[in-house]
Amino acid sequence: MLKKTTLSAGALALLMGMGSAQAGWDWGGDLRVRVTDLDSIPTAAGFQYDLLFNRTRTRLWAGYQLNQDIAFRGRLMNEFRIYEREQNDDQKFLSEVVPDLLYMDFNNLAGGLLDLRIGRQELIYGTGNIILNGTPLDGSRSLFFNAVKAGLTVNEGHTLDLLAIYNSKQDPLTINSKSGLRLIEHNERALGFYGKNSQSEAMPFEYYWIYKEELGSGMAVGGRSDADFHTLGARLMPRSGPISASLELAAQDGSHGDANLKGRLLDASVTLRPAIWGQTRPAFTAGYYYLSGNEAGTGDNEAWYPVFSRWPQFSELYVYSYVGTQFSIAGWSNLKAPFIGLDLNPSGNTSLKLRAHRLYADEKDGSGDGDHRGDLFTAVLGINLSPSLRAHLWAEYLDTGDYYPSGTSDAHFLRANVEYTF
Repeated sequence: MLKKTTLSAGALALLMGMGSAQAGWDWGGDLRVRVTDLDSIPTAAGFQYDLLFNRTRTRLWAGYQLNQDIAFRGRLMNEFRIYEREQNDDQKFLSEVVPDLLYMDFNNLAGGLLDLRIGRQELIYGTGNIILNGTPLDGSRSLFFNAVKAGLTVNEGHTLDLLAIYNSKQDPLTINSKSGLRLIEHNERALGFYGKNSQSEAMPFEYYWIYKEELGSGMAVGGRSDADFHTLGARLMPRSGPISASLELAAQDGSHGDANLKGRLLDASVTLRPAIWGQTRPAFTAGYYYLSGNEAGTGDNEAWYPVFSRWPQFSELYVYSYVGTQFSIAGWSNLKAPFIGLDLNPSGNTSLKLRAHRLYADEKDGSGDGDHRGDLFTAVLGINLSPSLRAHLWAEYLDTGDYYPSGTSDAHFLRANVEYTF
């Protein structure tokens, strides 16, 4: 009864938002249509797979501003898919309607030093290496966390977000949930903080600590294991004139099953934006991304263990190569990835992003005899057709290396995407 009452209240709020002209109500929505082609994606287990499918996502939201400091927002989302070869009946039109946002804001508490957000919300910090996606098994259909976020103003230019999170593998608030589509492999909870300091214009920085528990996690050999671990890290973002950089370091300590967890992360990049080529505004970038792998023959698990970062990160293609490793998908770990890149604006309403990565495994645990995962090339063309209509074309190519068995085919990823917002 409580579940049905909650869902009815949320739906009523959305309908009131659509039909009300009174001050305080706001509403809108968006439509996203994607066609994706995956070809010969390699996996650590030694098999490759192909997939061609269409994804159509619709979202409708409403918000109510009770007064200057108190507000409500809710959003309903549905995504259906059409596959070249029928996969399952999980994601048909209106098969599931998910309230992927449902929260209250209480701002300017404690004399203006505290803002509070309670409920289902999205949390995105830094480059997403630690916190971005709370629902990895449904892809980019949703990102939400069930959380309490307390935003503290330490002083001018210095904020600290205190976080408490609980996510479940199946969503109890989903409407018409007949398929039992899972959002994660396990129930999980976390506490932590994320600080941002921009007092120094030349050296802004961020810092964080997350304690996380996973109850029955992963898909590793030996079955499902609980995880209980801390992640501590910091990110420096120095900048001077046309040069900017980012350096993020993080360490993990805890347990995964019977093993001690000792993961490490390093993400470093530098970008140069010279005053050349007019309105194309080029940005040249280079960097190195490192996620530790598990050393054979030790009693510990040295592999980096994703916190809330199971999303495509730098590659829509390579995220699928982690199928069946630590997790069923997107279990980023055991990686060394130097890269170079170029960003351009060919015209006022287009952007072009080019990257070339050289991918290695930190530890040789693949089905091949080496540590070279392959050479990855990506190109993303973004087009703003109007203020409410945008599109992109995304292409990736992987020249596979000896981390995979001899004869493994090269892989590609292609996607056409259109989004309309109202």
